[in-house]
Amino acid sequence: MITFKPSKAALDMLSEAGVDFTYFDGHNPPREWLERNLRDALVVVVPPSQFFNAELMDLAPGLKLLFVHGSGLDKVDVNEACKRGIYVANAPDAIAQAVAEHALALTLAVLRNVAAGDRVVRAGMWGSDTQRSLTGRSLRSKRVGVIGLGRVGSEIAKLFRSLGVEVVYWSRSRKAEVEHALDLKYLSFDELLRTSDVIVVSIALAPSTRNLLSHRELSMLKPGAVLINVSRGAIVDEEALVKALSEGRIYAGLDVYVTEPLQSDSKLIELGNTVLTPHIAGFTYEALGGTSEFMAKSVISFVNEGKLPYTVINASGCIQAS
Repeated sequence: MITFKPSKAALDMLSEAGVDFTYFDGHNPPREWLERNLRDALVVVVPPSQFFNAELMDLAPGLKLLFVHGSGLDKVDVNEACKRGIYVANAPDAIAQAVAEHALALTLAVLRNVAAGDRVVRAGMWGSDTQRSLTGRSLRSKRVGVIGLGRVGSEIAKLFRSLGVEVVYWSRSRKAEVEHALDLKYLSFDELLRTSDVIVVSIALAPSTRNLLSHRELSMLKPGAVLINVSRGAIVDEEALVKALSEGRIYAGLDVYVTEPLQSDSKLIELGNTVLTPHIAGFTYEALGGTSEFMAKSVISFVNEGKLPYTVINASGCIQAS
């Protein structure tokens, strides 16, 4: 059972493999549809934006695999799934490069005043002093600090390193192999914040990372530092971020927010030292197509051969999503 409409290629793959499936042709399926289709579901596929909790698991007594069509697992009650013997898997690989590209795009947009320049041209305000007033900063001479070195964080580090930029990182566990492969330096959390010109947040949202960056942490950033968040809004204390931005000490490029869609009265919208996008970092045709293809192949292998996807996070027992 798929709670949205995946790519036609993925649906064709499922049909050709003889997998019996149904999908909801739209967004946010109604309760009646869920109750009707969950009762016989062996596999359920959901987008990262959709909650799947104990209440929905109660409606699916035969559920064995819960597959998130993307990387984020924060909307899934992983521990509850573990208690019920339900495997939880995701599909982070196809979107990792897309998210990394968006992190770079936000970084350059902030450093080079891309959004501000666009507004000036469209408003017919291009004057004799415009170019001087919009003088930007180069990326090459900067230190980029990546917070979280999972699949997405690794792609971010790789992309920035390819541009000749110094990249350092912090994560909850050292990634020695990735460090060596990408020539990265591990720093303590505080040192990364104090010394980085650009900080890219790519760590997963979990109880231990909620409000990971609040007043204390943001006060440590260098004057003029750029904070990029392409993970989850709740990792950054939004009130503390607004305060730091309002003081003009730092800049931000944000794709995610505590409340989505971002409310029209959000103070973030009023600030000129931000570039804001509507949670689109993973949305490229290539990323979505690759994710759907991986989902279809994974479901086919599980249904027809009993083979678990390699992205299952709880194959060895109940573990907290990270």
